[in-house]
Amino acid sequence: MGPRDRQYSIRPKAPTLLALLLFALALSVAVPALRKPEREGWIALPPQPMDASDPDIRQLLTKSEQLTLPREVEGEGSLSERCGEDDTEAEAIPAGQVSAPPSSYDPSSTPPPSPPPMPEQRYIAVLGHGPLGGRETRRIQIDIDGEQARIRVRDGDVSLRFQPPPVLEARQPRYAERRVPLAALAPLRDAWSAPELWTAGQRSAAWCADNHGLREAFFEACVYGRYYARDRACDRAAQEPLAQLWARIVELAPAPPPRAP
Repeated sequence: MGPRDRQYSIRPKAPTLLALLLFALALSVAVPALRKPEREGWIALPPQPMDASDPDIRQLLTKSEQLTLPREVEGEGSLSERCGEDDTEAEAIPAGQVSAPPSSYDPSSTPPPSPPPMPEQRYIAVLGHGPLGGRETRRIQIDIDGEQARIRVRDGDVSLRFQPPPVLEARQPRYAERRVPLAALAPLRDAWSAPELWTAGQRSAAWCADNHGLREAFFEACVYGRYYARDRACDRAAQEPLAQLWARIVELAPAPPPRAP
C-alpha cells in the first residue's frame, strides 16, 4: 500500500467495533421481544405453519366453513374466520368523514345479533361414517376456561365430503353439553394429540368410493389467536388413533339424546 492508499484508508478502531457488536446483539434480542408471545395450548399446536399458498391448506379453510353449517348461533362464523378476531383493528376513519354503509344495507332491517365472544382456546373435531354410519356425524367442541372445560357435542347430518345432504333427508341435530374439570379430559387430549391425527402433514383429500369403509375426521383449533386444522379423510394410518379417540369421546363426553323414531 502506497502513501496515497494509506491516506484514504479507514480502519475502525476497537471501541467502534465493540459498539457495533453490542448494537447487533441488542437488536437480535429486541426483535423477538416485539413479536406477540406464543403461549402453549391445552393441546399443543404442531410446528408446521398454516401456509395459505398450499392448496391443501386452502381446502382446510373451505371445509371449516362448510362444517360450521348449520350455524348454532345466528351470526356465528366458522372457526377459521373468527380465530384471532380480537387481534384485528377497526378501519381508521378520518375526522369529519362518515363511514359509508355496505351497498346492501337496509336501515329498516334489524341488525344480526353478535355472536358470543371467542374463548382463548377452542378445539373442534368432527367425526363421521365409521362411528355412526351413513351421513351422520358427531361434532365435539371444547372451550377452555381456566381449569374448566365446556364440552358441547352435536350429532347430525353434516357431510364431510363437501356436499350437503338433500333437504328432504336433513334431520334436526341433537345436542348435549357439560362443564367438566379440565384434568378429567386428559385421556381425550392424549388421544387427540396422536401424530397420525394432529401433527402429521396434510395430504390431499383424495376421493375414494364409499370411503373404503374408513372413518373420517376433521380437526381444528384456535389457540390464543392461532388457527390450525387437519383433515383425515380416507387415511388408513389414522384408523386406529381415530378408534382410540372415539372411545375416549364416548367415555368422557356427554352423549346427545337418541334420534326419535
